[in-house]
Formats: sequence, structure tokens, C-alpha cells
Amino acid sequence: MEPQLTSRDAPSPESAHLDEEGKKFYTFFNLSIALIVLTAIEIVVIYLPFDPTLIMVSLLIMSGFKFLAVIWWFMHLRWDRLLCTALFIAGMAIAAGTVTALLFLFEASPTGLPPGS
Repeated sequence: MEPQLTSRDAPSPESAHLDEEGKKFYTFFNLSIALIVLTAIEIVVIYLPFDPTLIMVSLLIMSGFKFLAVIWWFMHLRWDRLLCTALFIAGMAIAAGTVTALLFLFEASPTGLPPGS
């Protein structure tokens, strides 16, 4: 004979929601600690006596990871609809293209003199 479940034994929707929020809190907390550690590593890498190209590449990789972690978790793209994520990525692509175009537009000549001089 199987035991009968009463309304007292069944998990309430409120407790399920609280459990989910608790998991999100610990995820956010752990991610924030990881971002703090990664920032400390970036600061240490700046002062290491390595090739400047290696330092720049490692800083770009670490900064890219931090950027993706922040937009994925703290900006809640993980829980948003796919359309919202696609719109965000499209906006980032447009912004990156604009910045790139402006960098080429206002590029100084290799001599440092204004063009035509």
C-alpha cells in the first residue's frame, strides 16, 4: 500500500521558487568571486616581465571572458528569450562596427603629422 500524499507533504510553488532563487544567489556570488580573482590576476599580469604582445593577448582573453560572464549572468541573458539575446548581440555588433569605422576614420598618419603635410 502506497502512502497518501497530503497537501502538507507536497512542495509548494513558493518553496520551489525560493530554492531556485537560492541557487541563483550562490551562482551570482561564486561568479562575482571569480571575477574578483580574475581582475587581480589581470593586475598582476600587467607587472610581469613578459613580452608585451603576450601580456596584451592574455589581458584581452581575460577581459573577454569577464565581459561574456557579466552579460550572460548579471544581465540575465541566460534566462531571457532568444530574441532578446539576439537583439543584444546585434546591437553589440553594430556598436563594434561603429567603433572600428571611427578608429579608421580618425587614424593618424604613421609620421604623426596631419594628412597632406
